[in-house]
Amino acid sequence: MATAVKGPTKVRVVLPQPHAHQERFINSETKRIVVRAGRRSGKTMGVAIRAVQRFLKGKRQLYAAPTAEQIDKFWYEVTQALAPLVDMGVFKKNETEHYIERPGTEQRLKAKTVWNAETLRGDWADDLYLDEFQLMDEDTWEVVGAPMLLDRNGSAVFIYTPPSFRSAGVSKARDPRHAAKMFKMAQADTTGRWQAIHFTSHDNPYISQEALGELIQDMSKQSYRQEILAEDDEIQLSWLVYR
Repeated sequence: MATAVKGPTKVRVVLPQPHAHQERFINSETKRIVVRAGRRSGKTMGVAIRAVQRFLKGKRQLYAAPTAEQIDKFWYEVTQALAPLVDMGVFKKNETEHYIERPGTEQRLKAKTVWNAETLRGDWADDLYLDEFQLMDEDTWEVVGAPMLLDRNGSAVFIYTPPSFRSAGVSKARDPRHAAKMFKMAQADTTGRWQAIHFTSHDNPYISQEALGELIQDMSKQSYRQEILAEDDEIQLSWLVYR
């Protein structure tokens, strides 16, 4: 739960209770966070909670994912949480452009579809979130994303599930291993600038473990390792580079 104030009136902004692994990045002040997580593990929900909390502190938030369908979950959660303040006129919401802002200020929370550097251009942020980062062209971060954070020494959160043969067909990445390489770099970092966080679908207490068990029976061992356990397969990733 977070709060915001309009004059003497304190408004409650209700957010879902995060699970332990979500809390690790929701509350982190590390400048660069790489999250490798399984499907339905709560990674996007965690990002939504973090974005709302930081937005209410006046920070400019930008969430990016490759397709409109992928931003729907994030947008639904943030608009539900901030609805009371939008209704009161504290914030203005634009459903077409997917942003919520405080009129007359630079305080804004925005969601947009991004595949590559060109589709990310034209903005800046205190906090940048790149979801399904493994599918994005590397220049999305290296050429455009990083400079967006210069104004206020901002932070970046990269979220990914290990790529598979299936996802390789839609990926815009030149190197399918780029997200995995970033994760390994974050793991090896000793400066405190990078943080690597890994959790699986099993770690989300809010999904049906029975349903998850049924799903696992229908998956190959390879798919289970990638999609549920979120394990990077170096052999497969190497093959994808030369596909």
